[in-house]
Amino acid sequence: MIPIYYFASLVSKISAPFLDQTLKTLSSNERINNFLKRLETKRLRKIDNPKRILIIPDINIGDAIITQSFISPLRNFFPDMEISYVYQQKTYPLIKANPDIDRHFPLFRSLGYPSKRDCKGLKNIIERYDFDIIFNFCPYFSTNNFKSANSSVIYPIRFIANIIRAYDSDSNKAHIVFQLNRFANELIEEFPSNTKSKTQPRENFPSNCLYATQQLCTKTRKIMAKLKINPYAKKILFNPDTTSQYTFIPFKFQLELLKGILSHKKLTLLLNCGYIFKGIEKKLLNEIPSTLREKIVVIPRDIPIDVYAALIDNSDLFITGDTGPLHIAAARKYIVNSDARFENSTAIIGIFGATSAKIYGYDSFSPEYFPAAQDAPSKVFESNPPCKNLTCIDKIFKNCPEVRCFDGLESEQIVSYTHNYLSQIS
Repeated sequence: MIPIYYFASLVSKISAPFLDQTLKTLSSNERINNFLKRLETKRLRKIDNPKRILIIPDINIGDAIITQSFISPLRNFFPDMEISYVYQQKTYPLIKANPDIDRHFPLFRSLGYPSKRDCKGLKNIIERYDFDIIFNFCPYFSTNNFKSANSSVIYPIRFIANIIRAYDSDSNKAHIVFQLNRFANELIEEFPSNTKSKTQPRENFPSNCLYATQQLCTKTRKIMAKLKINPYAKKILFNPDTTSQYTFIPFKFQLELLKGILSHKKLTLLLNCGYIFKGIEKKLLNEIPSTLREKIVVIPRDIPIDVYAALIDNSDLFITGDTGPLHIAAARKYIVNSDARFENSTAIIGIFGATSAKIYGYDSFSPEYFPAAQDAPSKVFESNPPCKNLTCIDKIFKNCPEVRCFDGLESEQIVSYTHNYLSQIS
């Protein structure tokens, strides 16, 4: 089986509207869907009680976080099975305490696309451990990457088709967290050891979670004191960075947004540094009036990712484009083996350009969307330029002569929503 990215690169020169319609047509074809399901069932029914499984998400930070929602149903159904997880090493501090994972392989070092080193490391893991099943959700790995495996490999083709079909429907949730959990339950039904009724409805879909230890609380307090962040003040954490020019909120838009938000009287704004769009925080600061700049605290680039998650949790509102930190903010956060607890009351604003908020965003106000796992509202602001379609999700193969992804979006709407929310909370 060729990797999905190879197919995408071949058809990337085809007109996007044509490809968009083709993907939707193929995904809604019941014969193709049933054929793919039979292939999965054939592999799964060879295994009665799997002892070891390997789960491979896509290689980015957000993927490592959201694919945990695929793990929990498997753990519930196979409590004695050993679950291994290969994922982005930068997320290890947020995942290492997950009680549903037995073996952690924080292997991937690249972002966007696996390197030769990533592929070699995966090959070594597969050869070292005798897995019964491998669930591969990374579209950049093909059968060549699993030649040395003596295991059944489940690829994400039908899973992707499920998302596209739900995306094209007004009544189904297309969100990737929801679909991952649903897909896991569908696969569980095909195991020979599953004697439960296959017509039994499954309505509870848990959200993705993050786990930390008690030491994080102490570490976070020290860093907040060093940065002179008042833990009891009203705070907004603003992330100006994303991984692609097609999801990056335009600079002028960000500047207007920050000026409007900072006009709120009592407010501290925590500002991320740019990792992909380096220096974006400095450019913003240079254009913001000094009277408003006094309300801003810049978060250092080298801050640990678990402390970053704790800072989000200590904030009243988190604002970002479509990128990994969005999923960190949306996840339910737990401290293991301790009476200490996270607040889990951060409101979230996701600002979407090329990618679909219905698949990746969080919104509490529409039944088509999936809410964040916070005791606070989540809200999506999404542009809809005439050129936007399903193919915009795959940003790697996009080569638009002009980036129009955020056309039509107005900062005033977001500023108004932000001020209203801050006025409502105590």
